[in-house]
Amino acid sequence: MSLFAGLRTDQAPPLALPASFFLTAPAAMMVAGLLALVEGGVLTSRWAGPTLALAHLGTLGLLGATMLGALYQLIPVVAGAPVPAPRLGHVVHTLYVGGLLTLVARFYGGPSIVAGIGGIALSVALLIFFGQVAVALARAPARTWTVTGMRLAVVSLGLVLAIGLRLAGGYLGYSFPMPRPLWTQAHMSIGLLGWVGGLIAAVGWQVVPMFYLAPPFDRRLPAVVHGLQVLGIAAVVAALGAAATGVEVGSGEMLLAAAPAALGVWVVAPVAVLRGLLRRARRSTDGSARFWFAALPVALALPPLAILSVYAEDPRWGLVFGWLAIWGWAGAVVHGMLTRIVPFLTWLHRFSPLLGRANVPPMRSLYPDWRVQTGLVLHVATTLAGLVTIVTGRAWPVGVGLLATGLWLGGNLVLTLSARAPTPRTP
Repeated sequence: MSLFAGLRTDQAPPLALPASFFLTAPAAMMVAGLLALVEGGVLTSRWAGPTLALAHLGTLGLLGATMLGALYQLIPVVAGAPVPAPRLGHVVHTLYVGGLLTLVARFYGGPSIVAGIGGIALSVALLIFFGQVAVALARAPARTWTVTGMRLAVVSLGLVLAIGLRLAGGYLGYSFPMPRPLWTQAHMSIGLLGWVGGLIAAVGWQVVPMFYLAPPFDRRLPAVVHGLQVLGIAAVVAALGAAATGVEVGSGEMLLAAAPAALGVWVVAPVAVLRGLLRRARRSTDGSARFWFAALPVALALPPLAILSVYAEDPRWGLVFGWLAIWGWAGAVVHGMLTRIVPFLTWLHRFSPLLGRANVPPMRSLYPDWRVQTGLVLHVATTLAGLVTIVTGRAWPVGVGLLATGLWLGGNLVLTLSARAPTPRTP
């Protein structure tokens, strides 16, 4: 079966659009690493400014930027509906990166107005993005579970933004109608289980069989996973609304509300993907598949870690949960997929039109497997370094790991995107 079967590759946006977002991911890693080495203070307390900066460089910089770029690419190609005014995506990228950097500056002691500027920039960026993808998804002729998962992820992103703006208001001196930790817990729950987890699951239904020759997923599986997500996200929103009206809602109740979504995203989906990868037609395991094998067991550990983060007396369990959720699970999946998607897109735009007219290199040669596996080693080592930092309070292990991983991934993405098409043969 052709790699492009069922894909509308003719509707793909210009390569520069998703590439700009994809390159933001390693840049965010490097910024996080440098800040950890120069300023320190990361992963010491979940409320410390440097820890919040690291978390947002992970969620917005590594995960969010990659996912926005992926949606600009996937909606036209997989859902079959072009995103209107794709050039606006560059405006989205500029505002998005600017908003992220201002938020990081605020977490490191910048004036409070900086948080407002960052919130406005991110809001405008995401509102433009919402408008573009909402039109495209409404017009999408495809009616697959991947498209359904994309819609759920985009709705979840809107909720994350709304709660995030309410949290940003706290930095501008506005009061909260409930304890700030409850807002933060809802913000993280919907972000990880709806936005990040929703898109990882949705993309998995498409790319795991396509890239790794795994058998197709049981059609009932996505219905179960996304149904559990909707139930959990709706319960979190309901709990947040109840708390805002004066009903006593604690961290335990918020954890229980998110439990269905956690079951779907961190148990049902990972087990299904692992089974699929173990049953794939191609038995040799390449580097990008190893990223999945490294990330999915971490996902299975996240539900008990979430419980510990709420009920254990040692506050470091919350740091362990957040670090493994962002870097050990979602970050590993995103890193691994970048090593597949970027060479795929580069080959699609620059080399596929020359098939039969020039000596076209194989797609895998654009990002050799030894580079992928080296990146995996660095990513796993950085995951362990983060745990060392949490235990010892010393920032340099995670700083070195983030900087090295970001440099390696960024350098390889640039090399891949710089590959040029050969000169066509003369007839």
